[in-house]
Amino acid sequence: MTIGLVILGVSAVLLFFGAAEKYFDRLGLTSWLAFLLILALIVGAVTPEIRTENFVMTVGGFVVPLVVSIVLFALASRQGSMLRTLLAVILVTSSTIIFRLIFDVTDSVMLLVSNLLIGFVGGALGALGAGSRLGALAGGMGGVVLGDLISALTQTYIFGSGTFALGGGIFDGVIIATAFGLIVAEVTQSLRKREDNLAVSPVTEAEVAEDEKMSVQSLDVNDAEFSEEEIIIREEDDRL
Repeated sequence: MTIGLVILGVSAVLLFFGAAEKYFDRLGLTSWLAFLLILALIVGAVTPEIRTENFVMTVGGFVVPLVVSIVLFALASRQGSMLRTLLAVILVTSSTIIFRLIFDVTDSVMLLVSNLLIGFVGGALGALGAGSRLGALAGGMGGVVLGDLISALTQTYIFGSGTFALGGGIFDGVIIATAFGLIVAEVTQSLRKREDNLAVSPVTEAEVAEDEKMSVQSLDVNDAEFSEEEIIIREEDDRL
């Protein structure tokens, strides 16, 4: 939980002082909405879990990320990337299920390792699947939450685990996946822009060369016409 809270705290401070306002505007999130979502995640992280005899659910690890991911998915869909975001959710969900089932989350070291793998692998898959910054956010967070839900169902009803636990110890994985997915999406889009610029450059150079060639040909034609007019004038002078 410490890693996730540090990431959220830094983001909240940057937003509060306006340092990250333009960046979130580029994502399609207003600064006040982004601040509210981050604040909700922070409050959820410190809210006590909901527990009964055979059921445990954390507010910060499941409830709030689920609501935030729905909001992000809706915003990404409005930008026309619903299918790509859905693909990102599926990819992140698959990787989360694998890591949650492989590692023993009751051990603190294994829990840390699983969260790091869920965060970095899931974040990268989400960014590549979504193809957009906002889609990477929605896919990373939503995929981890959905993967945790499916793995909890699997452990309880297939492997016979005694307690149905949602969001237990996965808060860091949710935040790391979201943050790293955004970084990967940013790097990917920067590389695409660079490739586009490199692809446009040869065309531009060819167009410039063609324009210069046409200019030279035009000058040659004008010189030739001027020479013909000069000859005609000289002939008329000679006749006179």
